[in-house]
Amino acid sequence: MILARHAEALFWAGRQLERAETTARALNVTSQNLMHLPPGRAHNEWMALLTAVGLAESFAEADQPPTSAEVAHFLFADADNPGSVVAAVFQLRENIRTVRDRVPVELWEESNRLHLAMTAAEAQRALEGEPFELFASVRRGCQAISGVVAEAMPRDEGYTFLVLGRMIERALTTTRLLRHSWDRSPTDFDAAALLRTVSALQAFRRVEGYETDRVRLNRFLLRADAVPRSVFSCLNRAEARLSTLADAAPGLDSSRLLCGRLRSLLEFGDLGEALGEDAPGFLLQLEADLLQLAEVIAGHSFNPAHGPSLHSQFVRPEAASR
Repeated sequence: MILARHAEALFWAGRQLERAETTARALNVTSQNLMHLPPGRAHNEWMALLTAVGLAESFAEADQPPTSAEVAHFLFADADNPGSVVAAVFQLRENIRTVRDRVPVELWEESNRLHLAMTAAEAQRALEGEPFELFASVRRGCQAISGVVAEAMPRDEGYTFLVLGRMIERALTTTRLLRHSWDRSPTDFDAAALLRTVSALQAFRRVEGYETDRVRLNRFLLRADAVPRSVFSCLNRAEARLSTLADAAPGLDSSRLLCGRLRSLLEFGDLGEALGEDAPGFLLQLEADLLQLAEVIAGHSFNPAHGPSLHSQFVRPEAASR
């Protein structure tokens, strides 16, 4: 068995690992796409990115000028922003530190190495000098941690909670990116950029070709079982990990059933009809269901005496308010 505080630390370590990598990749894709755009269009794209990652309200509350440099700093190097890459890496390292006796030493070493390379001051200097190399270094660091998890971590309860956190965060991110893509006009919508952000551009083109209408793209990123960042793939892996806990922790059976219901909706539901009728509404409900899944897991595993609760310091303000 695993202590509740250890399960919680590993669950959030998985979420923070995924958040750091995805935010760095989104920054890289956006920065590359906007190098030759006029300032007005570039500003709109940065604002769209803030909305897509769920941090538009937080940025407005920070009362910073909405320039490209300030948005990039806020999303990457602002240690006071819990959704920034630097903050996610710091919390990832802290959570791994609290469970060092349960994880491979290489996992602690890689997490600490990434944190030391990503201190706020160092990150800001790199952001001003060579941002693309900085984004790539975060991606490589997160992938190194993922490699240790995949190749060296025992398949025990700790591994299960880390994978659960990562899959839920990944599914939430993909759903949120898809939902906000419907806010863009057809002329502003860049399907290739969205696919690159979730590392699915080549996979999409192999299956669907170069025809990237929004319904087809949404259906692919929701249902494709062979794409690691599709919502179905994430839920399928999460359900498998929840099933391993069913005997030892019967209270988590409700989490498994909810996860299975969402997975079945994507696997067997008529996504073409749902997306054609009201895609933003369908995706908003899916996002709410994923947040509920995270809360149910937390309630039964981390804080059973007081019911479901999440640490607000780890959750984007928009997500926490729902």
